[in-house]
Amino acid sequence: MSATYDLTTDVGKVRRDIADRDIATAHFTDAELQSFVDEGGSVKAGAGLALIAWAAELGRGDEMVDVGNWKGDRRDVCAKMMKLANVYFEMVGYRPGVTPTLLSANMDWTPAVAVERELQEDLND
Repeated sequence: MSATYDLTTDVGKVRRDIADRDIATAHFTDAELQSFVDEGGSVKAGAGLALIAWAAELGRGDEMVDVGNWKGDRRDVCAKMMKLANVYFEMVGYRPGVTPTLLSANMDWTPAVAVERELQEDLND
């Protein structure tokens, strides 16, 4: 795992913003942080994306955690990380993509509906 803390780089600035500065126990590699910067298009958006990823990982349990200078139960720490991620996104006007959910999709595949869909596709061709 390669981790550096150099404030002249985008990766170093993201580490500063997400409090992942102790290289001996760094949570993310430099490559992971760079991928967040690349995806978000800026240091602040990259920091927000990193916080979301970190919060998603932390949210898998319910015991007490100690992350950077945040201490508390996992839900509380995750909520604080998500709130800070949104602050960073608002700073640069970044809006993470929204993935459609199965709840919003029409999943009715009964035989009558399937035949109707195929008929509609044939008519549209």
